Amino acid sequence: MEHSQIGVETAAILQSSPGRTARELVELLRGRGIAVSKSDLNYLLYRDPRFDSDGATPPRWSLAVAKAETAASAASILSVLRPAGAAPHGALRLYGWQADALAAWKAQGRRGVVEAVTGTGKTVLGIAAAIEALASHQKVCVLVPTIELLEQWVGKLQAALPRGAQVGRLGGGYKQSLAAYDVLVAVVNSARAYDIEAPEGAGLLVADECHRYGSDVNNQALDERFAWRLGLSATYARSDDGHLAWLEPYFGSPCFEMDYRLALAEEVTAHFKVALIGCRFSVTEASEYDELSSKASKAKKRLVHEYGVREEPFGEFMKEVSALAEGGGPDHDAVWTARKYLHAFQRRRQLIAETPAKMDALDKVADAIRAADRTIIFTQTIDAAEAVAEHLQSDEISAATIHSQMHRDDRHAALEQFRLGSLDAIVAPQVLDEGVDVPEADLAVIVAASRNRRQMIQRMGRVLRRKPDDRLARFAVLYVEDTSEDPALGAHEAFLEEITSVADARRDFSATATASQVCSFLNRITPAHSPRPPRWKGESPRL
Repeated sequence: MEHSQIGVETAAILQSSPGRTARELVELLRGRGIAVSKSDLNYLLYRDPRFDSDGATPPRWSLAVAKAETAASAASILSVLRPAGAAPHGALRLYGWQADALAAWKAQGRRGVVEAVTGTGKTVLGIAAAIEALASHQKVCVLVPTIELLEQWVGKLQAALPRGAQVGRLGGGYKQSLAAYDVLVAVVNSARAYDIEAPEGAGLLVADECHRYGSDVNNQALDERFAWRLGLSATYARSDDGHLAWLEPYFGSPCFEMDYRLALAEEVTAHFKVALIGCRFSVTEASEYDELSSKASKAKKRLVHEYGVREEPFGEFMKEVSALAEGGGPDHDAVWTARKYLHAFQRRRQLIAETPAKMDALDKVADAIRAADRTIIFTQTIDAAEAVAEHLQSDEISAATIHSQMHRDDRHAALEQFRLGSLDAIVAPQVLDEGVDVPEADLAVIVAASRNRRQMIQRMGRVLRRKPDDRLARFAVLYVEDTSEDPALGAHEAFLEEITSVADARRDFSATATASQVCSFLNRITPAHSPRPPRWKGESPRL
């Protein structure tokens, strides 16, 4: 059946019976002889302006009512936000830190970057800035890196903005602009390619994950016509200094930072504990690892000292080596050396990521996975993710993989199963690191840790949302002893210092530790103190 007819029937149901979830609507439509999947219906509900959601989880849908004057309604929301409380439309409410960050941004001429660790509420801060812009008769563009984030922002904006505010899309098959919409959510690739028809010298640009736009290509989406500019990021600084070259000239300097210490002081994230769990290579694996390390070390020395490759930061070193390996220079020996380095580096990383020893270490946290209220497991590769999921299933733990080679609908279906509790665990490589709306969990197992601080912070944020019963979040980091993953050899030194300085507890387990010892630590989920309620806007700071 055509979407138009499904829309007509859905509207008829909501006319007489508003406040229905998508699942309920599917059943009611089937009762009318209309077969439609929940994913197809959601596709219609989020895109058809006839329908409004309440922004809850799961969202409940009603027919859009006659629109009030947008700016007047936005001003009404702002008046309600001055004390702590819910907005007239949706449930926008500011934490104390969000109000402080908004004030710091305004004090800096409404230009600046807010850096806040994942899970603390950057999106709500961006929506609050958008409401202020609408109240001043300004138009708003929200710049996002992925289609997944586009849909998340659209849903949250529609739930929180004043009635009458028209939210458009650019990307994912849509080519809308600010000419016809009050707020436009635009994917960066599309924003580079199309004119969003921004107002000249007015309006607000909110750049989510703004570190993504500090490159030679993506910075082209930073439209100079906007007067107000707000960057949002969990990890603002880039290893290639793109934040200095492109972001600070556009946004201005960072105006507010929300790190783990402040997030815990404000009680807006869960308290947490960290377990570092070692495992060991077999003799054969250890020999191969040492040989690969020697090859990589020799090739790196030649690349730095003979061919002028910049050694630090590591991200820039890898960028230059990759370019050289593509044949980007006249010296064939340099190209060959770059390729030797990359082969040794990648094979060594694969060896660490896919060693059977990681499965032995995973077995030690199996009882913690069973006891958890959902677990997210991070791997380095898709092959490793599938191997972990299969291993857990053989141990009667329900698990599914989520990765970039899956169809988007299949990924969403698996995440929905996880949300509903049908799955104990989801296993993923980098697809969950940024830009995917992941249901709450209270245990993260990092099978292959990343040396990238940004990636590790994104992974932590997946389980740091504060729990209704204030239980602890837990992080189990698996590593191979005597390798580049080993904290005793300096792995993740800055990141581990950052999180363990504020963690409720940290425990290091060697490869000889038992499953009982590991799970005894992980399964104690009561905080050492009674967390306070978070500080809402209007209350005095308590830091």
